[in-house]
Amino acid sequence: MSKNYIQMILKPHYETFSATELKIADYFVSLGMDLVNKTLSNLAEETDFSESTIFKFVKRIGFKGFQDFKISVASNYRMSEERTHQLAVFTDITASDTPSDISKKVIQSSQIMLQSLMSKLSGEALQEALDIIVNSKALHFFGLGASAVIALDAYHKFLRTAIPVNYVSDYHMQLMHTSKLTENDCVFLFSHSGKTAETIKLAEVAAHNKAKIICLTGNPPGVLNRLSDVSIVVETEESIFQSEALSARLLYLTVVDIIYLSYLYHDEHTNIESIDTIREILSTTKIEVDR
Repeated sequence: MSKNYIQMILKPHYETFSATELKIADYFVSLGMDLVNKTLSNLAEETDFSESTIFKFVKRIGFKGFQDFKISVASNYRMSEERTHQLAVFTDITASDTPSDISKKVIQSSQIMLQSLMSKLSGEALQEALDIIVNSKALHFFGLGASAVIALDAYHKFLRTAIPVNYVSDYHMQLMHTSKLTENDCVFLFSHSGKTAETIKLAEVAAHNKAKIICLTGNPPGVLNRLSDVSIVVETEESIFQSEALSARLLYLTVVDIIYLSYLYHDEHTNIESIDTIREILSTTKIEVDR
């Protein structure tokens, strides 16, 4: 079963489409790969919209023209079975691509994902996470595998603030650390699949000790979400990606930035003092460069 690349690139725009644009979008999705065999004239006849209307729609979603759009669809619309053995996570990248070609494709893919994140991210969940952080005495960041990188990044950011923070990389030490938490602690758990057994165990221990849990995951249903006080879902599409964990990294880092900045400005004066102290001590690690 093929994944609909067209649906993925249209999804971030749906809320802003006019009635006419919605009809064109839905028709494009229904065509799928067959779209590459169509001309503007074909589409105008089949939709009862003018060629100029369809051309403007294609430009509206970020393409230079209809031909540019068809080329993108043709290169990205792959069968899911075909993607399992791809060398790169961005499967529209080929061996013949130059570094410049690759840079354009990676950046375009990131833009699509960020637009989708903006339309799906729950403001209510973000506010709930902020409220928990504000009422906690310490923050703890745990993740395994690729998620450990996100946990470390979050720890590194919040280390600048006034609130005490902890990061532990080893799973056994994470368990030991979690066993000592109380209702005054907040645990950040990162798991893209939401099914990592070790992360679920950490959530169980934290919940048993009545610590607050904020999880960032790509999987809405599941045990991890049910154990968490706040679950922030970072949804990604598989249309042109073989490894969601890698392609979603940018989205997780963005969500962490949002939460960090929200907390930073919640108590701006105190956090500025903390940041200034850190900047001052870090200044001792730099040397003057003669010009």
